[in-house]
Amino acid sequence: MTAMNRIGPRTGSLTAFGLLAAALLAAPSPAAAQDYDIIIRGGRVIDGTGNDWFRADIAISGDRIVRIGRMPGATARRVIDAAGMYVSPGFIDLHSHADRAMTSIYLEPRRARSLNSQGLTTVIGGPDGRNAGWPITSEVEALRSQGHAMNFVPMVGHTTVRSVVMGSDYERPATETEIARMQELVRQGMEAGAWGLGAGIEYRPARFSTPDEVVALASVVAPYDGFYVAHQRSEAIMPLWQLPSMVDDWPVDGLQGLEETINIARETGIRVVASHHKSRGRSSFGRSAHDTVVVNAARADGLEVYLDVYPYETFGGGARPMIPRWSLVHDSVDTSGGRDSPVYNTDGIFDDARQHLTRRWNDPASRALIERDIAWIVDHNGGADRVVVVDYPDRDFVGRTLAELGAEMDMTYQEVVVHMALNGYPGMLGGARTRGYGMHDMDVVNYYRQEYTATASDAGVSGIDGVPGFASVPGAHPRHFGAFTRKIARYVKELNAISLPFAIRSMTGLPARIIGLQDRGLLREGFKADIVIFDYGRIQDRATVLEPALYSEGVDYVMVNGVLTVDGGEFTDALPGEVVLRQGRPIS
Repeated sequence: MTAMNRIGPRTGSLTAFGLLAAALLAAPSPAAAQDYDIIIRGGRVIDGTGNDWFRADIAISGDRIVRIGRMPGATARRVIDAAGMYVSPGFIDLHSHADRAMTSIYLEPRRARSLNSQGLTTVIGGPDGRNAGWPITSEVEALRSQGHAMNFVPMVGHTTVRSVVMGSDYERPATETEIARMQELVRQGMEAGAWGLGAGIEYRPARFSTPDEVVALASVVAPYDGFYVAHQRSEAIMPLWQLPSMVDDWPVDGLQGLEETINIARETGIRVVASHHKSRGRSSFGRSAHDTVVVNAARADGLEVYLDVYPYETFGGGARPMIPRWSLVHDSVDTSGGRDSPVYNTDGIFDDARQHLTRRWNDPASRALIERDIAWIVDHNGGADRVVVVDYPDRDFVGRTLAELGAEMDMTYQEVVVHMALNGYPGMLGGARTRGYGMHDMDVVNYYRQEYTATASDAGVSGIDGVPGFASVPGAHPRHFGAFTRKIARYVKELNAISLPFAIRSMTGLPARIIGLQDRGLLREGFKADIVIFDYGRIQDRATVLEPALYSEGVDYVMVNGVLTVDGGEFTDALPGEVVLRQGRPIS
């Protein structure tokens, strides 16, 4: 035996032993490497960046994603087979009305099934500038004390602080002293952990604010890296609270509403969002071409301007009347009250509504005003061929448009509207529930193709029997049950208008970026385990205007902070949501 033969085996054994020892020293302990709480195995991972999918396993321990990659030997307390399905970050809603439900004393609303079933895991508060509780600390306490199914991002509501400072004396511009007091309240809210300022300046009392007031309040969130999100002052050729019969000068239109939002970014330097943005009304169809040019120009100038858009051609939470309210009340033609007039909420206004309407309809001058206002309302809701009757005593009317009914009854659509008011439900404004398709898909698609457009629902928790304020009725908006699933089903699958990764980014990584969330919105190691697993072939919204309380299909698993709220298509009714507070002091 040669020296080489004697040395060779010994050297080889030592080398093998050394490599084995090095491997054992380098490898994590079996518990750290292989024992997880949950492994999602073999899914098509769409990480929320807009990149295409890749196949990987995802390991979760506690409320965090701890590993993404191929882990054939890893074990976990629970393994979810995601083969053939897509795995994405949990969906984030930039305009949600879930705050009232999530702070409710009732358990069922806090489960938020209608929203969670769509894949929603995080919603922001302060919709349209209204807080569910004030100060922010009380809102946070209400959320934390009872539990809820989704994460909540608190915002300071412009309407809330304006109401605190001005009370009922708000139908005027605020004074400098009042604005300073509002600024202090905004500052207190940001110090308490809010992420920015929400506004609803088409509604009372905020619609009486000046643009300078809004800029002054938005400037307060700038040192905190906060952002501004708004239901704008107008989205149509006139704001909701106006009618032709009450306009003496040029009304605020949707073009000016968007310009005001952009100007806030210009004046303050903060991120701004034109929320549930739309080209509302038949006369505004096609305005998305203008809007995208304006936003692109602003972004080219270095302004962070974003949109969020919900995936429907119809707007408004419930069924909408097509008749002006003033025609049904009082003893004279009072055109001073628009949609938000106190007349709208006055008890007993229907006692002699038909008598008032009949008298005015028979007077030529009053009739001309009524016809003109109905023409605007119907146009605002999409036109006579896009306004559908969803509830009426004569069931032959249901499901048919005003244009169809007018042709059959040999009436103008204005006459159909008045006929229903005089012959329909006596306690219902306008005698019927109607819903218009007041936006057009060409605009929705155009908005959705922009890289700065996020997805929103503008929806609250719905479909809960026996809980006041949460029941679904015919004509309710289907977005409560289907907004995020519809984004995929219609605009990705059916229309092929955008890609699936682009759509997922608009629901996850983009809204997280807009808000400023550091550990949500993407599938990354170390991020919170907010995850959705869906079957692309089956994903579909089912809710419609006539049947608004139908759950979507295809979302099989929803995870919030590592806890399944939807498991195999079934609700677990877990309440793992967190109140996500902004950390830290103003940025110097």
